[in-house]
Amino acid sequence: MRNLSVFAQLVCLLVFASCTVGPSPASKAGDPLIADAVARISADSVRTYIEDLVAFHTRHTLSSQTDSERGIGAAVNYLAGRCETWAARAEGVRPKPTVEIVRYTAGENGGRYDRIVSAPEILVTIPGTEAEREILLSAHIDTRVADVMDSTSFAPGANDDGSGLACLLEVVRVLSEIPLEQTVKCLFVSGEEQGLDGSRFMAGKAKAEGWPVMAMINNDMIGNTVASGTGLKEDHKVRLFSESRSGEDSDPRQLARYVKETAETYVPDQEVVLIYRNDRYRRSGDHTPFLREGFTAVRMSEYCENYDRTHQDVRTENSIDYGDLLSGVDIPSLTRNIRINLATAMNLAQAPPRPVNARIANAGELENHTVIAWDHIRRVDGQVDTTVSYQVLYRETDQPVWQLLGTVASDPALFSQSFSCPLSKDNYFFAVRAVSSAGNPGLPAVAR
Repeated sequence: MRNLSVFAQLVCLLVFASCTVGPSPASKAGDPLIADAVARISADSVRTYIEDLVAFHTRHTLSSQTDSERGIGAAVNYLAGRCETWAARAEGVRPKPTVEIVRYTAGENGGRYDRIVSAPEILVTIPGTEAEREILLSAHIDTRVADVMDSTSFAPGANDDGSGLACLLEVVRVLSEIPLEQTVKCLFVSGEEQGLDGSRFMAGKAKAEGWPVMAMINNDMIGNTVASGTGLKEDHKVRLFSESRSGEDSDPRQLARYVKETAETYVPDQEVVLIYRNDRYRRSGDHTPFLREGFTAVRMSEYCENYDRTHQDVRTENSIDYGDLLSGVDIPSLTRNIRINLATAMNLAQAPPRPVNARIANAGELENHTVIAWDHIRRVDGQVDTTVSYQVLYRETDQPVWQLLGTVASDPALFSQSFSCPLSKDNYFFAVRAVSSAGNPGLPAVAR
């Protein structure tokens, strides 16, 4: 190794020797602040939210915006009102959360519209004390039946996407009382069933206004656990879809691995199953417009889908119940999925940024050791941030998740940080990430 003493190299080798292939790089103890917050997610509250949402009869994007009891207008007022109540109670050193009803024009280009409307959606911002980066969580307000143009029939949308809305409401409720370093935004979008119009508007807004988005998780249908047709039940699994246009180490794939790892620490009884696709066959979700704008985005969705309930008129035929009613939502499983969202958002919000210029320092040399190097993370004043440490990660080229290789303390005396290991760069991928003093890991930077 070029910039460490022989003794330091020996220490690095001993650290490597003490690690085994298999364990997640995260500490299973976790951050007590996150563990406490996760425990506050209430299954009773989740059920109440969905009951209230179903009572609006329909939340179709073209439904009434003036009726106080039915339609998307009443639903938006309910969602915003809930969030405003929690925002008003927020205390601490940061600014209070804000709740904004935003509008976009839908139907100008035809498609799944029979008229032009000013469609409503909600943006809740929970500011961070530092507010350098943002984490986005999204779900869609609108519902539908078999006929996508039917804006008046009973379209309860308990799971699609009352489950996602319940997730955002619980996250807002809990985080309104917890100061975090980075900002969390919850996007309650409309127009999803009409063609992702609301999320397209939000993604464009984020791009135009330069939102410093580090991660986006779209929650759409995260509450059903029984598959139609087969009867398969998976109530302790949830899928996480991630696209890769630039190889297996794309930013969405890194985020997906991060969510899985976070769940293993804070919600160990719910398995995050990585699906290496943008979405399901012939389907798309509200994360897609954000991907197209260049943001890092993934989609969370239940492991089993019930096509007897999704996009169906409410009825019973041949002893089969059709329609998206609360009876088709598994509240305990949904609650665990919400906890994964909360834990991930908090972990990212308390974590340092990605290290810069992660690289294989001896890439041009033929040897069986690999030297991983990266530049220091610096504070806003330009000084080296000595409160962070670094985790060097590795994985075999055919494996989906990172393993811990070693930990390096921040040393401002060095021009850059580095780590040497007795693994061939031909056989493994390597990455490095920064970890806060409280143990919150950031997203990994792949060594190029």
